[in-house]
Amino acid sequence: MNDLRGTLRRALASRFGIKRALDDDTELFSSGLIDSLSVIDLVCLVETETGQSIPPAEITLENFDSVNRIAQFVEALASVGTGK
Repeated sequence: MNDLRGTLRRALASRFGIKRALDDDTELFSSGLIDSLSVIDLVCLVETETGQSIPPAEITLENFDSVNRIAQFVEALASVGTGK
């Protein structure tokens, strides 16, 4: 899961243009660092990196508002076997 966190942090800087320092609990959408149009890019990145499909109903702030929330969500998704 640390690899996913690192990949997300790098992508947030390069793909999403976030220039400030982030920690894994920095709120991405709630703080305005990423807008709602970027969510599709973020979800596609997570799906590509993990090999898991993200159900549309699961694309929520609760699951995608920070690097830690994304990693925890992916881990939970894998453990229940609802991915791919």
